[in-house]
Amino acid sequence: MVSHFSTIGLPLNSNEEFMEYAKFVYESGEKIKAGQRSYLKLALGEGIELWGQVDEDNEMIGLNPHFRGNAVSIVRLTEKINNPAATVLDGQMYGEAEPSEDGGFTYPFVFDMPDAALHELSFPVIKKVQLAAFAHELTIYTNEENYKQAQESEGGVNFATEFFIPSGLFSEEEPDFVPDSTAIFGGRVLTVKKIKNSHTAEFFYYAKVKTLGGEIDVVMDPELVTEKITDQSILSGSFWLTGQLLHDL
Repeated sequence: MVSHFSTIGLPLNSNEEFMEYAKFVYESGEKIKAGQRSYLKLALGEGIELWGQVDEDNEMIGLNPHFRGNAVSIVRLTEKINNPAATVLDGQMYGEAEPSEDGGFTYPFVFDMPDAALHELSFPVIKKVQLAAFAHELTIYTNEENYKQAQESEGGVNFATEFFIPSGLFSEEEPDFVPDSTAIFGGRVLTVKKIKNSHTAEFFYYAKVKTLGGEIDVVMDPELVTEKITDQSILSGSFWLTGQLLHDL
């Protein structure tokens, strides 16, 4: 079963397995203070990260995965989202891709930050962001020509080779709407790698993808990878977005 954990080589088929990961992070993670609370960062190598959360009583209150790649996007952060279902250490951010000096941007979107409470931000602010996309659904095209042919044969709307749709904002006008950190996008594969999680010996796939608005580190459960991915491939699908801030501009 595909999950955000299996997407980075951590099979998750039951609540018991989730609790085992939580216990592992609680016992082995690096404690990083965030006021009276703390994050527990566990880096498993190859960019695989788990971010546990503990409250002021040192009790576990959350656990989020992240993948640390080398993709870089320039994003204007405009607001932290107030999500009633979130823990105090969670963080969802409104972002604007490719911001310009005159206030323009390519598109708005939302992403999660596993270490949000470590950053004091005054909005709006432009930052370098490392964005990771965990695949929910995926289509792989051999090359750009194959991508265009497939679109023509399917009919309907033809998307550019690089496109980005902030699907997490689709219902923004509804009462009590809380955005999702999700997107539908497609782009060109720049690099690709099959990665082994050293903790579980399970494999997953990684591709750095150039899409509209920037670069994204895409990780994929092998169940979704039905065709070979190369540096000529085009990927498209639906994804969960998580990101970390890089050095200031």
